Parts: sequence; C-alpha cells; structure tokens
Amino acid sequence: MKRFLKSAGLVALMASSYTVQAQMPIFDSHLHYGGEDTKVYNPAEVMAIFDRNHVTHALISSTPNDGTEALYHYAPKRIIPFLGVYETLQDKRDWMWDESVLPKVEAALKKGIYRGIGEFHIFAKDKKSPVFKGIVKLAQKHGLMLQAHGDAEIIDEIFSIAPDVTVLWAHMGTRPEPDFLRSVLQRHPENLYIDTSVRDTLLLGTDGYSDHHGLTLQWRQLFIDYQDRFMVAVDTFSVNRWNTFDSVVADIREWLSQLPEPVARKLAHENAQRLFLTKKSRE
Repeated sequence: MKRFLKSAGLVALMASSYTVQAQMPIFDSHLHYGGEDTKVYNPAEVMAIFDRNHVTHALISSTPNDGTEALYHYAPKRIIPFLGVYETLQDKRDWMWDESVLPKVEAALKKGIYRGIGEFHIFAKDKKSPVFKGIVKLAQKHGLMLQAHGDAEIIDEIFSIAPDVTVLWAHMGTRPEPDFLRSVLQRHPENLYIDTSVRDTLLLGTDGYSDHHGLTLQWRQLFIDYQDRFMVAVDTFSVNRWNTFDSVVADIREWLSQLPEPVARKLAHENAQRLFLTKKSRE
C-alpha cells in the first residue's frame, strides 16, 4: 500500500510539473524565416504561432536576410535578429572561401539592427578559412554573438581567435552526448552557450536509437550542472517545421518537465532573456 501511495504521489508530482511547463514562457533561441517560409506564413501568422505556444521572444536568422528584417520590423520588441552570411542555401558549403562575404556582412551590419552573426555552417576541415576568421573578428569588433553550426573544433577555433566573443552552439554540436558536451563546456567555462534545437527526440528516446522515454540520468545531470548554459529552440529549417511547430514545442515541454522547475525555467527562457533582454546585453 505504501509503495502504491508513493508511486501515485510521484505520478501526481510529474503531472503537476507538466501542467506548469505547459504555460511556461519560451524564448526560442534558434529559428529561421527564409524565402519559402515567407511565402507560406506572413508575420502576423508567425506571431499567432508564437502566441498559442507561449513563445515570448525568438532569435531569427534567414536566407536571404529579408525575412529576418521583415519579422523584426513587424515585432521589434519580440525578435532578436541575427545576420546570415548566405545569399542562397547553396552557399552553406563554401561561403568560408568566398572573399565577397566579408564586405557584404560589414555593409549589412551598418543597418544597426543585428545582435549576432549566424547561423553559419562550418566544420573542422575549413577552420583555417580567412573569411571565417574575419567573421569572428567582426563579431568581436561589434560586440555581436556568433551562432555556429559545426563541430567542437570550430568552437575551439573561434575562442582561439577571439577569447572574449560569445558563442551560441547550434543543435548541441555534432556529437550530442552528455559526457562530450560536458568536456567542451569545461574547456570553455565562459561565453559558450548551447541550443538544444532538433535534439528533442534524442532527449526523449524517440529517435529510433533508444527504448528509453525521457531524459537519462546523464542528460538530466548535465542540464542541472550547466543550467546557465543551455537554451531551448525549435529551428524552423523548413516550412514543415513551421507546420509542426506546436508538436515540436510539446516535445520540448515534455523533457523540460523532467527537470527541476527552476532549471527548466532557465533553459526555457531565463538564460536567453539574460543574454538578449537585459540592459547590459543591449549595450
């Protein structure tokens, strides 16, 4: 009987936690609003998606940057605009060897609206690219954050170029493993933040590689130990991600509900608010 009551109490506690999470504000730290997206969803419709999912703010980048700027001008208090370095999605592969990128980025930064540069894709084999180094130096010069889609070698290279720059590492990197991420966070104890975008099914054990449904002890402990360094995100990398936005947010809320509520709050919105909405972050 005691065992039953204890089990029932645990279930009730988890249910209560999930109810709280369902209303918790979310600051999405990785979204795109590119060419195809703008044809399907206008800014008002994007805001409606945010509203019903309690997304209060969003970090937006896009290819081309027109979508980001349109969304920012529609809701400037809600959108954190990042400057993309691509003109087309095909540029992902070799932008770091295109000498025209740097002057174009410098010109775009003169608009004065951008809070960071990225998301940009780059991996270890290209880490000595002079264009990549120039982007890092521009971010350092203008006090901008970098949102990098790459492996740990790229993160190391950024900090070797500019130790004081702030980095948001997309998708928990290319090795989303608790012990590996812990080692990188230990190596860079300041200015490295990680977004969890597109890793929700992995965290929930629903990606086809695990029978476990929910955070493992290793993931849970990592998020607790580094609760100031992670931020949630959907990543609308295609129109279909906008179409399924609600279900992705539901997945995010499910694994957040398995964390202590103060930790879940930090990952859901408080860490991003501290980075982007405080007076110091805007200076």
